[in-house]
Amino acid sequence: MVWESSLKVRLLAAAAATVLAGALTGAPQSARAADLGGDCCADLEERIAELEATTVRKGNKKVTIELYGNVNKNILAWDDGVEQNTYVEDNGYKTSRFGLRGKAKIVNDWSGGYRLEVETRNARSRNLDQLDDDNADDTLGSIATRQSYMFLANKNYGELRWGYNESPKDNINKDTHVAGLIVDTMHQDFFFNNNFFLRTKGIAPGQSLSNVRYQDLERCYSTSSALFDCSTRRNMVVYVTPKWFGSKDTNGLWFNWGWGEDDIWSGSARYKEEWSNWKIGAGVGYENFSDERVNNAGGGLAGFKQNLQEWAGEASLMHKPTGLFGQFAFSTSENNSSNAYGAFTGKHLPTEIGWDVSVGIQKKWWDLGNTTIWGGYTHTQDAIGFGLSSTSSVGIVSAGRLPTVGVATEATGDEVAKWYFAFDQEVIAGAMDLYIGYQHVTSDLDLVDSALNPVNVDFYDFDLVFSGARIYF
Repeated sequence: MVWESSLKVRLLAAAAATVLAGALTGAPQSARAADLGGDCCADLEERIAELEATTVRKGNKKVTIELYGNVNKNILAWDDGVEQNTYVEDNGYKTSRFGLRGKAKIVNDWSGGYRLEVETRNARSRNLDQLDDDNADDTLGSIATRQSYMFLANKNYGELRWGYNESPKDNINKDTHVAGLIVDTMHQDFFFNNNFFLRTKGIAPGQSLSNVRYQDLERCYSTSSALFDCSTRRNMVVYVTPKWFGSKDTNGLWFNWGWGEDDIWSGSARYKEEWSNWKIGAGVGYENFSDERVNNAGGGLAGFKQNLQEWAGEASLMHKPTGLFGQFAFSTSENNSSNAYGAFTGKHLPTEIGWDVSVGIQKKWWDLGNTTIWGGYTHTQDAIGFGLSSTSSVGIVSAGRLPTVGVATEATGDEVAKWYFAFDQEVIAGAMDLYIGYQHVTSDLDLVDSALNPVNVDFYDFDLVFSGARIYF
């Protein structure tokens, strides 16, 4: 009877799959009836084999496939000093995304595979401003590729990747944080007001909106992203070493090195470890750019010679019995390109410097999961982004971009500071995090006119509160 029951299950499964395949393909399917209540027919095995042969199967049984991702949506309430509003958006610190990982064993300790990952960009927080509570991606296509590469791996020799993947320096300020997934809620970058326009004081509120965005005062020399997000994903060859000296597979010391595009190379070192009472995480990375069209790729002299150098790193420590933790991160961007001189002053562009410090506590006070409460301070200096691809007007803020300034000026420096607090509640049963946070941002911009006279401009502060949920799958 056990054998007969097994045949029944197999026959029903094969028949169901056959009907489904027919429905999907539009092709008619036929199946001969079988008397499951009586004695087994002599040709039952043959019938089952015929049905199983028509079912939809995975193309390659040797490759294992993993589907993963997360959805991260929040409500943002903001105040730019004149206007207040509330948006529903996608959290830019950890955008909603999904991906596929495929892996197959080749021989002994060798394996190969691929990774494909995309993100949705509907109302992405880093793209919104006072005039746009959606963004162009909502109507022109809201899917973007995040990862698309192949790899060859060996547990003793490491992993080689080629394709569109993370630069070795990418996320160096985030992925060794001892408090784990709270960086998916918020970290150093200014992703909630990145694209907002600054409001100038000393003018009627309705005329105070400038044509200068916060990203113009927070950006790296290599990209329009904020200073703590200089590195990104690029078409590169990347080598990742095995982890050494670790107490388990996820801990230890490892190095990444990569090269790609025209020409960008990067290297980094990371370390994670934990003992009975302590957890530690640290990383440092370097990236060099000689691609004149680094933001759009394509190479070519473009009228100047590019030479950008960027460093970044992080260190964090947690006392496990109490859950208390602290973190420090830094980021620099140096421009040694042949055009890296202010159009009016003739001075070399300053080195951009950013640093962030935070403290908090993470404890499992109830069965839901970890509760994390933390706060900190982020400071960026001289992260100016005006005319960086020009050979004659580097640093120039054209007349009228600031409502109170009617002449062209040169930006010689700036400061942006952010105070922040946040709360994150893990919900283990739902693979979810609930969060709420507050940020207060102040800005200052140093300007001179063509006669090198100082030009003073005051900006309103920016306040925001965000609250939402993130679920993993």
